[in-house]
Amino acid sequence: MILVIAMLCCTSSCNNKLDIVSSNAGAEQLQWQSISDTRAALMGVYGLLRAAMVDNYAHWVYGEMRFGDFVPYSRADLGAVSKNTLNASYPIVQELSNWRRFYAVINAASLFIERAPKVLDSDSRYTERDLKYDVAQARTLRAFAYFYMARVWGDVPLLTRSYDDGLFAEVARTPQNTVLAFAEQELLAAAQDLPYVYASGSQQYYGEGYSTWAGVLVNKISAYAILAHVAAWQGKYLNAEVYARFALENASSSAIVAYSVPNLLNSTTGLFAPSDKNQILALRSSYVLGEAAATGHIESLTLAYPLVTRANPDIYVPKDTINKIFLESTDTRFGIDTVSGLIRTNYFTDFNGDIPIFSKIRVIRDGSGDADFSIFGSNIVFSRLEEMQLLYAEINAVLGNSDEAIKYLNYVKFNRGVSPFIAGFGGDLIDEIFLERRRELMGEGWRWYDQVRYARIKKNNPTLNRLIEEEGIFWPIAADVLKRNSKLTQNDYWR
Repeated sequence: MILVIAMLCCTSSCNNKLDIVSSNAGAEQLQWQSISDTRAALMGVYGLLRAAMVDNYAHWVYGEMRFGDFVPYSRADLGAVSKNTLNASYPIVQELSNWRRFYAVINAASLFIERAPKVLDSDSRYTERDLKYDVAQARTLRAFAYFYMARVWGDVPLLTRSYDDGLFAEVARTPQNTVLAFAEQELLAAAQDLPYVYASGSQQYYGEGYSTWAGVLVNKISAYAILAHVAAWQGKYLNAEVYARFALENASSSAIVAYSVPNLLNSTTGLFAPSDKNQILALRSSYVLGEAAATGHIESLTLAYPLVTRANPDIYVPKDTINKIFLESTDTRFGIDTVSGLIRTNYFTDFNGDIPIFSKIRVIRDGSGDADFSIFGSNIVFSRLEEMQLLYAEINAVLGNSDEAIKYLNYVKFNRGVSPFIAGFGGDLIDEIFLERRRELMGEGWRWYDQVRYARIKKNNPTLNRLIEEEGIFWPIAADVLKRNSKLTQNDYWR
């Protein structure tokens, strides 16, 4: 059963803060009879999603490497991705062409949605409230997986029920817009049932209080943030405005706030660390709970001496690129005082060395590990308040609401110590918004998708606009997947 696979994933390499629950799983085959079964199964869905995003560094290779700011130091396989040669025969490229790990998420979520209601009849501890929260989370995670796949592969098979034996029926690819319409429908329904916070006040959720679940589970703001991105990816900016505005106006209800750069990046208490800070959507990887790993995290691609015991990183941002992106000496992310030569940097280490080390995200062990202990426990942060503010600025700029766009753009600029954008004096507004996203979100898996959206808006990049027209922005489908499903066809660009 796929559910068993989910549980194995969570209790071995994918143990999560979520997996406080997994120790109660008991039997290998869940019978959907007790609250322990629902708890373990739901956390299994989270664990599978995290595994899908870290396997072969998927989140960062998909989001940062194609025509991105990072370049490989010596890895030809990542060099192939950076040049969009996605049919190269390197193992990592072939593995990342395979969507099976995302369908494991979808199948486990569908199975949960179908089976969890049975527990109401067999365990009085499982309440209608629990079921409502749980199913809403499963629907959100399934919708997110479909959105993620649609950005990577375009048209993908749409499966809306589980296959309990773990074998998928042969199903043809569904048009991307239909898949995203399903995701939007699911997210809207789930948002109605998701809370802003879990275990508020004296309440408990699965026997745990607020501090256990803060920043760990998807909530109402998570659903609306994903909705905003689904709409923006399709160019439906009127819808995106409604969704993003809801997320921003109600973010405080989920205790989501903006952070200074040092507070954001602190390796033990920051947003990427195993802290209790709330975020819009993230997947935790706590060392204390056994989920940190030597591979799969961005640190194992970007860190090198003196931060860890290896000479050079796998990928890095060249100095010329850094100097082109970060233009002001007061920028708390990175800046060089042209008079004194002093460097202000929170994103890079050893900038004056041959290769700058991208150390923005640096959670070794639990954040207090040393260079000899190269196990990484950083969170995968899909969206945070600053990301959503910049998306909202983009949305309003496209819709012609310049004042609103400038207001939200300048929220981020002010918090980073850089000059505000002033209409008529700061160049093109959309250009500046995307440049600010490039600075703020570097290394968080956004660069490729931002470039695609920017090219669609501005239509001034012949290479990307050709790829968009010819569907070369999508990955090819793995040969193994095509072999197992006779109804599938390869993406046209890669035939």
